[in-house]
Amino acid sequence: MEIKSNVNFYSAQQKVLEGITSDGVKHHVLVSSRQVGKTLIALNLLLKWALESKDQYCLLVSPIFSQSKKAFLELAKACGPNNPLVQSSNASELMLTFKNGSVIRMASGETDQNLRGVTLTHLIVDEAAYIRETLWTEVLRPACMIRGKKVLFISTPRSKNWFYNIYEMGMSDEFPDWRSYRITSEENPYLNKEELESARKSLPSEIFAAEYMGVFTESGSGVFQSFGHCVIPVYSKTGPNINKRYFAGVDLAIAHDYTVVTIMDSEGNLVDWFRENKTSWEQIIDQVKEKLRFWNATAYVELNSIGSVVFEQLRKSLGAKVKGFTTTQQSKNDIIENLKLSFEDNLIHLPPENIWPELHLELSTFTYKVLPSGKLSYSAPGGMTDDIVMSLALCNQAFSETKKKAVYFMGG
Repeated sequence: MEIKSNVNFYSAQQKVLEGITSDGVKHHVLVSSRQVGKTLIALNLLLKWALESKDQYCLLVSPIFSQSKKAFLELAKACGPNNPLVQSSNASELMLTFKNGSVIRMASGETDQNLRGVTLTHLIVDEAAYIRETLWTEVLRPACMIRGKKVLFISTPRSKNWFYNIYEMGMSDEFPDWRSYRITSEENPYLNKEELESARKSLPSEIFAAEYMGVFTESGSGVFQSFGHCVIPVYSKTGPNINKRYFAGVDLAIAHDYTVVTIMDSEGNLVDWFRENKTSWEQIIDQVKEKLRFWNATAYVELNSIGSVVFEQLRKSLGAKVKGFTTTQQSKNDIIENLKLSFEDNLIHLPPENIWPELHLELSTFTYKVLPSGKLSYSAPGGMTDDIVMSLALCNQAFSETKKKAVYFMGG
């Protein structure tokens, strides 16, 4: 049977839907800006594919589980609790089974578990730019080879990574089985134009271009584009210098994260660091104390769920040189943006990648997302850590505040 949606799609959405459903092209790539209704497109396509033919297996893959669950709940709500076409709804498996034998399933791209060995008729990869390429090439593509009819990749741009490559394939006559589309936020007639203009004025130009105009930029979603210019090619650790003052940032571990301490001198050189997650809290606290005492460093300690207790112990041992930092969405944004400016102004000097590879990995992958309010939220990508970044941001905050006060110290 033919399935028609009662949703009123606007012009740009209609063109994309017609392009995907009206011909025999298998692979489709949609560059979707913010607030263009990409979830609405995806869910309606899944329902159309599942209900028009018997025994279809339709899969939606999102970067993380919470996104997959959200999509499933939206779909289940749209279908309703007593839909005569639905055989069963399994919230734990994120799966809807229909009476015609078709299945719609949501899954996370965080792991290959339960994705290998399936045979798909239809696949949608949501926020594909944030999913590793090997999940497509090694797991999902083989799953679509036998019965696969349609594959759709949807994402906002994230630099010129593999998603950019397949978008270019869809724009080229050399790949007739690929087709690409783009919808910008400006094309959505329901979007508040004042909010769009506010985002244009308040966000960095490269972020606005990627998030709202669907433009592939070289910087993509990376926050610290200038840190590479701050790397010292020849680097060696030395001990404290009596003519310099030292600053530290302490990011305390939560769950399986790392406790990280970074030390910077009054010239912006990253001189020492500590990173640990496998020893007891008593040992970690002792090691942090030893590191701060050795450098006689003014330190900011993040106050999270356990931070207050650790802070009090450090403050009791080391005195007023240890300061607490309460992390909120706004205060985190402030110190991250301050760190970004320090890199852009070349005020910080870092060891090369071969000396501290974890530092370079975190700085190069640290990213952002735009909240519904239009504000930015900074974090590591799903499955990665940002403990070093947060420690360095706290360290830089102590360093920057001293420079702003124009206070210069000789000795301890």
